[in-house]
Amino acid sequence: MAEGGPIECLVLDMDGVVRHWDRDHFEESAAKLGLSADELAAIAFEEELLASAMIGAISAERWSEEIGRRAGERHGCAPDLAASAFLGLGWWLDDDVVSLIQVVRLHGTKVVLFSNASTQLESDLASCGLDAEVDAVVSSARIGLAKPDPAAFLEAARIVAVPPARCLFVDDRADNVEGARQAGMRAAVFTGVDDLEALLVAEGLVGGAAPT
Repeated sequence: MAEGGPIECLVLDMDGVVRHWDRDHFEESAAKLGLSADELAAIAFEEELLASAMIGAISAERWSEEIGRRAGERHGCAPDLAASAFLGLGWWLDDDVVSLIQVVRLHGTKVVLFSNASTQLESDLASCGLDAEVDAVVSSARIGLAKPDPAAFLEAARIVAVPPARCLFVDDRADNVEGARQAGMRAAVFTGVDDLEALLVAEGLVGGAAPT
């Protein structure tokens, strides 16, 4: 058992771990606007605009409207079409990761999703039923703090009522993993579902009989 006692809560990043954006759909949406995927991404993920959406300073709808406005201003796109194209981008869930989530919870450990996300996250989760597969969802847009700020991880631990040292955080970004460690969580970089399963086995979160 790792130092700090047993893990009481598995905290998973959403995008890049559980959910993956549909790159083909992104390219198709951009092409319909007469843009490349890189041109649309450059607008959507401009540092100031993205940061405002991620901490909830602006809603997902306002974010998409601003993307549309900037796309129209810079590239002559119809602003409303650009806004709706971004807001409706496709994505898919990794069923193998979802299966691991189910097994971890079956064995009595909380599973929480902690995402740098816009205010659209909750409706996305509800649309696919993933909200019913986890114990809690912590969205940066709702807490006003974003990863990798250690304060964001401390707030996530407070919300789920589990000490940071009893949380295991997994994210596909090394900087977010470092932020979690600074907050006192055990943390690992996500490199694939097989490595995730091996980590969960090593921590005693999957494998063997479920507790009764």
